[in-house]
Amino acid sequence: MPQYRGVTIQNLCIKLANAETENEVIQLLKSASLWDNPKYWRDFGDNENNFATIGNQQSRPEAAIVEKIINSVDAVLMASVMSKGIDPESGKAPQSIKEALETFFEIPEGKLSNCSAAKITKLADSIAFVASGAKSKPCYSIIDKGEGQTPKKMPETFLSLTKSNKLRIPFVQGKFNMGGTGVFQFCGKRNLQLIISKRMPEISKSESDPTKDKWGFTIIRRDVPQEGVKSSVYRYLAQNNEIMAL
Repeated sequence: MPQYRGVTIQNLCIKLANAETENEVIQLLKSASLWDNPKYWRDFGDNENNFATIGNQQSRPEAAIVEKIINSVDAVLMASVMSKGIDPESGKAPQSIKEALETFFEIPEGKLSNCSAAKITKLADSIAFVASGAKSKPCYSIIDKGEGQTPKKMPETFLSLTKSNKLRIPFVQGKFNMGGTGVFQFCGKRNLQLIISKRMPEISKSESDPTKDKWGFTIIRRDVPQEGVKSSVYRYLAQNNEIMAL
């Protein structure tokens, strides 16, 4: 397993996951000689002008973080369909969120108000919203049991902009492949965000992706304008333009 200044990828990922402040993350990456080395950073969405899109999302942090939770709901719905071997864009897939909730989660009429407290508690296990660290500057984590993404696919999904990933999937809420980026501007001075993901095994078993059994992780950051550039740019941690995998 590759090492960075004596730190393995696995240990680096664990330390980043346990970090609760922006300074901790920056120091970890500096110690591994990753923070200041431009060859380890790739433009978000492969677009050096990505601030024009990312910087013009939600104006309030509450609305921005709701988008992240909606993405988790979409991921869980996708997992429920794809794990059954159903193409989410096909006619066999649910044609509405209501139908998906009724069919795969046994929620009458797709309304949580029709569920028992025990049923709601069980459903809640699929998505967690956790606050840790200092109360004045908390660290928020959103964890879901969704479809997940392989290291190879992350640049085309989590780290992409304005792609049609969900455009033809009728049972999810996301459409424009950019709403989840709105939270970046509210994430500290350097807008850091950690993403860790692995493809759901029930889905990956029928896929040919060579990284389907690996975890992938990256850090997103905002770089201030340099060398005559007019606006900031968002970049993410990548080695030779590839997501670190373990």
